[in-house]
Amino acid sequence: MFDLNTYKKEAKLKDGTKILLRPMAAEDQDALYTFFKSVPKEDARYLRDDVASRLIVEEWTKNLDYNKTLPVLALKNGTVIADATLNRRRFGWKWHLGTVRLFVHKDYRKVGLGQLMIQEIADIALKLELEKLIAEVPDVNISAINAFTKAGFYRAATIPNLVKDRENRPLDVVVMIKDIRPARDETYEYDF
Repeated sequence: MFDLNTYKKEAKLKDGTKILLRPMAAEDQDALYTFFKSVPKEDARYLRDDVASRLIVEEWTKNLDYNKTLPVLALKNGTVIADATLNRRRFGWKWHLGTVRLFVHKDYRKVGLGQLMIQEIADIALKLELEKLIAEVPDVNISAINAFTKAGFYRAATIPNLVKDRENRPLDVVVMIKDIRPARDETYEYDF
């Protein structure tokens, strides 16, 4: 059985930087706020939430429910350098899907951290018996699309004008999918 409460993993980036991967905890509030406060305005335009808001970060850290949203942090010497989340439902017709979100600090891009985080989320998803992962990426974020592609995701669709950035401009969204396990697994019994 995979225990999210005890999960921790050490890893090394392409440049030799040692990092620690672990779930976000309530005590990470200040470190997470510092991390998101450093997000350049250009990058923040494309994020789902207003990460510059301390209240948003407080809400995330106070309402942790790993069964619903699993935020995995990458830390270097105790400093948050990346945040990836796996969102899932425990029942209903989407119980087998996980949605992935990722943000990597600008100083740690192009050293394999994004791809490492995506692969780690995929490994966790497999242990949690999910079948597919979905990522929605603004089509202007080529580096994120490339990182997801290198981690085994494929472009399933591009939806024109699906979202609006912080300046109210419409953006196309690329929907990317990674198959974690077959949709019809023979280890399960099916009643039809």
